[in-house]
Amino acid sequence: HFLSDMKLRAGWGLVGNDKIPGYAYLGRVGVGANYPIGGVILPGTYPSSIENRNLKWEATEQKNIGLDVALFNSRLVVVADAYIKNTSDLLLYVNVPRSTGFSSGLQNVGKLENKGLEFQITSRNVTGGFTWDTDFNIAFNRNKVIDVLGQEIVGGGVAGRGDVSYSREGKPLGLFYGYVAGGVDPSNGMMYYINRNGESVYKPTPEDRTVIGNPNPDFLYGMTNTFGYRNFDLSIFLQGSQGNDIFNATRIETEGMIDAKNQSRKVLNRWRTPGQVTDIPRAMADDTDNSIISTRFVEDGSYLRVKAITLGYDVPRDVLSHFNLQRVRLHVTGENLFTFTSYSGYDPEVNAFGTSNVALGIDYGTYPHTRSVIFGVNVSF
Repeated sequence: HFLSDMKLRAGWGLVGNDKIPGYAYLGRVGVGANYPIGGVILPGTYPSSIENRNLKWEATEQKNIGLDVALFNSRLVVVADAYIKNTSDLLLYVNVPRSTGFSSGLQNVGKLENKGLEFQITSRNVTGGFTWDTDFNIAFNRNKVIDVLGQEIVGGGVAGRGDVSYSREGKPLGLFYGYVAGGVDPSNGMMYYINRNGESVYKPTPEDRTVIGNPNPDFLYGMTNTFGYRNFDLSIFLQGSQGNDIFNATRIETEGMIDAKNQSRKVLNRWRTPGQVTDIPRAMADDTDNSIISTRFVEDGSYLRVKAITLGYDVPRDVLSHFNLQRVRLHVTGENLFTFTSYSGYDPEVNAFGTSNVALGIDYGTYPHTRSVIFGVNVSF
């Protein structure tokens, strides 16, 4: 009566991932170059990409083990999975000698490891005239760069300040890389930074940069509660992320105070007079020293979001029988209704660089998810 079902699963698989851009293996020819020939400027062609006939798909090998347990006549079902995914032949642009005529070329050189745990719990809490079901899932994933030929992969260039994201062997993908901000000097309003020797400086050097944040969450989770009473049903979907950082590059533009851009209200608290204690430095036209890539713009990106709420109603069958209809369901859905977070930007669930694997968790003027209300009618004849 206690244990309804139990299953132990194990699997192994190898899949290919075609992320090769079109015709990338060819030494392509571009048009539009101008050449002086006989004192006359003539249009011509030029090599636009370096040839690599050995390009192939990325390959991912996965091993996993899982356990499914159903308890109390299957009113409580628990699914647990553990996995290790090793990806090889990652497609990366590798620096090549300038004598080739190019600065980099696409090669299969990288190796990446992902490992994690996933849990899903499904329960039928209340049965009968009134029903209540719950689905809960939580996932823990850790990734690590195994090999990139000793290179450092950078990405996420913002606001002319350089690249935010940094990946290297032995570290997770897309770590934020920059300077450690110490605060605003009350005597002159300048932002000061902590260098590699622990000293306060106004103008740090590139050697003073370090890891300043991690966009990879500790875990992701979601929960759906579904209620039913007579012809009514209600579904509430919650979704969230915990432990990830966001680099709010939008604040570089809206708090930089270096040119003629609209600024946020936060700059009303900027430094103005000697001795003033504030966390917003002075305004400095055409000078980016106070707004370089640093911990000043790294924020906690954890959030809990009411992703969707749906209320539905099934028209009674005795009513439908007069119209020769099988089923009519009326429903209304609200999406992205509420978000609970300490992040100061518009939306913690964004990335300015889309689905990039090496530039993660960067908010740079990124359009937030829209809040919407949808009404619908489903009719079966």
